Amino acid sequence: MKDSFNQVVTCHSDAAIKAYDHAVDCQLHAWPGALAAIEQALEQAPDFALAHSTRALLLLSAGCSTEAREASTKAQRLVNAVTEREQSHVGIINLMLEGRSAAALQSVRAHADRWPSDALVISLALGAFGLITFSGQADHDQQRFDFVQKLVPHYPTNHPWLLSHRGWALIETNQPEAGLPFVSRSLELRTANGNAAHVMMHARFELNEPELAMGFAKTWLAQYPDTAMLFGHVHWHTALCELELGQTEQAINRLLTVIEPHLAYAPPLVGMTDTASLLWRLKLRGISDLNWTTAEKFAQHKFANGGNVFAELHLAMLAAGTGQPRALKACRLRLQKHAEAGHGGASSALAWVDGLTSWRARDISVARQALTECVKNSVTLGGSHAQRTIIERTLASVG
Repeated sequence: MKDSFNQVVTCHSDAAIKAYDHAVDCQLHAWPGALAAIEQALEQAPDFALAHSTRALLLLSAGCSTEAREASTKAQRLVNAVTEREQSHVGIINLMLEGRSAAALQSVRAHADRWPSDALVISLALGAFGLITFSGQADHDQQRFDFVQKLVPHYPTNHPWLLSHRGWALIETNQPEAGLPFVSRSLELRTANGNAAHVMMHARFELNEPELAMGFAKTWLAQYPDTAMLFGHVHWHTALCELELGQTEQAINRLLTVIEPHLAYAPPLVGMTDTASLLWRLKLRGISDLNWTTAEKFAQHKFANGGNVFAELHLAMLAAGTGQPRALKACRLRLQKHAEAGHGGASSALAWVDGLTSWRARDISVARQALTECVKNSVTLGGSHAQRTIIERTLASVG
C-alpha cells in the first residue's frame, strides 16, 4: 500500500494507513492530533513498523524518552519485513534516540537523496531545532538553504509544507524579503499550518515589523488549538513584538497567562527556551520582581541532566536569573563534555556561561570579554537568529 506521499508502506490495513497519514500531516504542520492518530493506526495494525517508529519520534519530541525507546525497539523488531525506505526511517529515529545526531543527519541526507518526497524524515533536518541547525556548524543556515533547494524539483510548485521551508531557509540566510512570499503563499494554500505561521513571525521579526507580526498573530491564533505544539511559541514571538513596542506589561501578562500555562503541550526544548529567554529579556529591561518558579520547575523536570548546547544556553539563563552559581557551574561542566565531543557551538556556550558567571560576580570587564567572545560564533549555538539576539542584547546590557 501507499501513503499520501505516494510512498510504499508495509501495512495490511487501509484504516491504519489513513490514520498514519493524518498523524504525519499533523506533525508536518504543527497541528495537534499526531500521537492520537498514531495510536489509532497501531490499534488497526499492531505490526505497523513505521507507525511504531513515528510514535517513537513523537514521544521523543514530547520528552518521553523511555517510552520512545520502547516504541523504537518495537519498530526494530519488525524492520526485516519492511521496505528499504522504511528501514532507513526506523534507523534514523533510533540514531536520534541514541543521541547520535551527526550520524542521524548524515542518514537523513542519504535518505533525501533516494526518497526526496519523504517529508517526515526530511523534516528532521529542517527548522530552528532540526539536525542541521543543531550541528554546531557556522554555515548551517546556508546548508539548510542548499538542502531545501535540492528538494524543490521533487514537489509540486504549490506544496504548502515545502513552501514554508523555502521561505524559512531564505529568512534565516538574511533574505526575509525573498522568503516572505513563499510563506505567505503557504498560508494561503493551507491556513491550518502552525509551522508556516511560525515562519511568518520570523519573517516579520527580521523585517522589523512588530505591528504586522502582532496583527497576523492575533488573527491567525484564533484558529489554532491551545493544545498545539507551537501555540505557546507563537505567543512567545508575539511577546517579543510587545517588548519591541514598549508594551512590557502586555508581554509579562502573556508570559504568565498563556505561555507558562501551556508548557504541558509544548515540546520541552521549545517550552523551556521560550520561558527562560523571555524572563531573561524582561530582566535585561529591569524587571526584577518576576517569579521564575514555573520555568525553573519545568526545566528541572525536563532537563534534570542538561541538554544539547542550545538547551544549556538557556539553562544558564535560568541559573543566573535565579541566582544559582552551582547550577551555572553544572552547565559549564556539561558543556565541557559537549566540547570534548567536538560540538562546534560548545565554545561559544562556554563563553556565555563564563560571561554570566562573571556578571553575577560584578566582574564587568571579564563578563564583557566573555560575552563578546560568545557573540563572535553565536550562530554555532543553533536555534534561530531571532532567538540568538538575546546574546547581543545581554552584551549591550553589561556595564
